[in-house]
Amino acid sequence: MVYTGKPSKGCGMCKSRRIKCDEKRPICSQCQKSGRACPGYPDEFDLMFRDENKALARKARKGSGRSDKSQESRSVSPGTPPVGSLRASPIAEGSTFQAPPTSEPSQSLTLTPPFALPSDLSTFQDLLWHFDHSIPATIVMAPEFEAIPFFFRNFITLPQEAESMRGYLELLVPLYNRAQPSSALHLATSAVALATCGNYPGRQHLLRDAATTYGKAIRKLNEDLKHPQLARSDESVLATLLFSLYEVSRLITSARSSVTIMSTDDTITAWGNHVDGAVALTKLRGTDQFDDPMSHDVFRAVRTMMITSCVQRSKPIDSFPGTTGWLASPLSEENAANRLTLICIDLPNIRSRANVLTKTAYHESLEQEALSVLQLAQLVDSNLQQWYLTLPPEWHYHTIGIVNEPVEDLATADSWMGEQHVYHDVPLASIVNDYRVCRIFCMRVIMACVAWLAVNPKHNLTADYERAVFVIQQMVDEISACIPFHMNYDLQPIAKKLGQERNAAEAYGGYSLMWPLYVAANAETVPQAQRDWLSGRLMMIGTRFGLTSAQVLVLARRHVLTCGPMFP
Repeated sequence: MVYTGKPSKGCGMCKSRRIKCDEKRPICSQCQKSGRACPGYPDEFDLMFRDENKALARKARKGSGRSDKSQESRSVSPGTPPVGSLRASPIAEGSTFQAPPTSEPSQSLTLTPPFALPSDLSTFQDLLWHFDHSIPATIVMAPEFEAIPFFFRNFITLPQEAESMRGYLELLVPLYNRAQPSSALHLATSAVALATCGNYPGRQHLLRDAATTYGKAIRKLNEDLKHPQLARSDESVLATLLFSLYEVSRLITSARSSVTIMSTDDTITAWGNHVDGAVALTKLRGTDQFDDPMSHDVFRAVRTMMITSCVQRSKPIDSFPGTTGWLASPLSEENAANRLTLICIDLPNIRSRANVLTKTAYHESLEQEALSVLQLAQLVDSNLQQWYLTLPPEWHYHTIGIVNEPVEDLATADSWMGEQHVYHDVPLASIVNDYRVCRIFCMRVIMACVAWLAVNPKHNLTADYERAVFVIQQMVDEISACIPFHMNYDLQPIAKKLGQERNAAEAYGGYSLMWPLYVAANAETVPQAQRDWLSGRLMMIGTRFGLTSAQVLVLARRHVLTCGPMFP
């Protein structure tokens, strides 16, 4: 939704009289003095949806040259079912539901039959205007009527550079359109959307609807898995990945509503089980899935999540049937985001070997293993550097200022000393931060191997150790420099241009930051003051979204919204 300034929280009577409301409760002083009945105050969540929707409609009518009168005279064509029937599927086939204009082509959402809307509803703004003016005030809409459009608008249909697409959320629009309203994918999407919206004040009751819908989605998928064709479908795999996202959404929303929280171990187990399920289905699909571009993209999304999950749980990567294994296609045929994933595909095993080695006392017979792990880590780091050098200019940061004063309050300071960086958009910044995280872990493996080999004086690897310390500091400094960009809507011009809602944009930025912050704050060679500040920023995100410290750490380690390569 577009941000048109902070909406008025005054009572309805003061708004209609165009006077300032003092917002006293239960009734305002203006109404009390004039003897008028005070109608009360609007729900903040409703302000976000309804006021912003009207602003979008006004902007759309103005931009298209249509007058308000001509719009008001437009009626639903004969035979059109009432919009209230959109409870089953508020986004569907027959009329397009498009993301805002962008230089990159983007998917459009369509309405599924039997719903038909007037043929001149061609944009998201038109659709909002139509809904807003077609629904009688006495009709109570199903919860997902608001939740699903909000979820798609603020988290799914945001245009992305083709080179930055790497996760499963980018695939949701075409597969959602293709699936039936009663499908596991539609139900899983509804569950996540309801849980996301349940994070807003006054909408905690949506959590019950989210949990009910999630249960229906699980049961439906279990039924589908009994049929070989349905089990191998793109929709089933994507629904399984969405279940992992729901586990994170449930953690967030339950924290906001003071509901009893499941344990951290349960969250990790549930998340990992869903990823394992998606991997199992992907292996079941075999190499035939590479013949279809959409199925191949689903494969890539599962591969990224699998790498993440295996490293988090110190679990070896399962083999994939076929001569090329999980690589599937040459590196040159992948976009920049997927090339980063493939460059790091061996890093989980490298880290696992390093952990085993460093927990073992030095012995000359293991020196070759230590040197081998060291060289592999250096090779991955070299490939990472090359990847970064080949990125187009718009992927790189721009410096907008320098903070020269030392940070006084480590817990509350918004910025760290040094340069302050902004990026084209949050998705690109998130991918570049994942590159930095990967380099940090390469350096940590190198440092661990050098320290283990240092027992034998014949190995002079001091330069390797010092370089690793330098690179870690560089990566942490660059992560620190982009934190204000992620957390400040006013520094994100693309989010504004696309009409992304302020809170949603900053939440997306915050979630994208959790994993890099977690890794940077635990880099032992970084000065303690900077680590404390990074920890403070991580906790700030948690406080802002109503999370406990333990829940913040779970989310930091999951990092599922951006689906990037992660290595703890």
